[in-house]
Amino acid sequence: MLMSVPSPPIDFFQRHKSLDVLRGFALMGIFAANIYIFDVDGFGEVKESFEALSYGAADVPFAVFTLIFILNKMMALFSMLFGAGILLLAERIERRGASPSRIHYARNAILACFGLLHGMLWFGDVLLIYAICAFILFPIRRWQSSRLLAAGSITWLAVLGVSFWPGTFGMMLDYVLRALAMMIFGMVLYQSGILTLQRAVSWYRTRSRQLLAVGLPLCAVSWLFYEVNEPVAKLMHNCGVPAVALGYVCFIMNILGQGKLSTSADRLSAAGQMALTNYLLQTALGTLLVSALNEGRGERVTVFWMMLITFTVWGLQLAWSEPWLRRFHYGPVEWLWRSLTYRRFQPFKS
Repeated sequence: MLMSVPSPPIDFFQRHKSLDVLRGFALMGIFAANIYIFDVDGFGEVKESFEALSYGAADVPFAVFTLIFILNKMMALFSMLFGAGILLLAERIERRGASPSRIHYARNAILACFGLLHGMLWFGDVLLIYAICAFILFPIRRWQSSRLLAAGSITWLAVLGVSFWPGTFGMMLDYVLRALAMMIFGMVLYQSGILTLQRAVSWYRTRSRQLLAVGLPLCAVSWLFYEVNEPVAKLMHNCGVPAVALGYVCFIMNILGQGKLSTSADRLSAAGQMALTNYLLQTALGTLLVSALNEGRGERVTVFWMMLITFTVWGLQLAWSEPWLRRFHYGPVEWLWRSLTYRRFQPFKS
């Protein structure tokens, strides 16, 4: 039963703002990837839905941009941040002299419930997968970085192997394994301080250039082979995904380290702090808008219209998150999640 005894919210200066900015950045990208499948009923229809898209001159730029810069890379980045969050939460609780186990497992059991409910509305839910991965990863959170890196690399090799596994089951297995691998890599990146701006700006700048120079061309070239040999194309693309995701980390850290994009960083940070609320809202808005346009047009929307929906939702979420957090400690779903986790009502209004 919920009690009305508050547990103080995390002070802003105790948060790693860089993590929130990265989370907001990844969240926007995830919507751009998901927009293509909000009107799809299941994993079995994903491939056909992409192949059935109609392309005109106005559609091609957004489609190419999504395939090369967005698809799978933003989920990889978001998964990295979730893995880092496991360590961040455990550290924060341990600094208070408490054991993080109960909070961790309660928090992710509730997240799994959110995922089950979300999955009833849309097949593409990741919350349940993330919660299950969190159960797996918590016992190994104290592993050294080298051991975690080895575990993540082995898991990603399994992802590369799944590239040759056709059909719905192969797609679902790929979905789970890539999330797990990237969460492990995120734990390594957090331990090393890369995600929390503990490296020199020049280090981030050099690494972003190197990683993106390798990853983006590899992802771009992979799509040229899609019609020739789909499994090989998927393998090539998956080889480039970790480089691009880590390149994005270093790119954003470089910008933050130079003190640039202060206004944009604040908006992305706010969206990232409310990632759960915004993620669920993306599903609601995406399915509603795509369905409404499909109905209004009498045919499936083209990539151009999907682009317009994407930019609209980006604008709405970046516009509303920061003003909301000036008035409230949490997003509405985050408040519910935290209250259920601690089994007492949390302070809501600032």
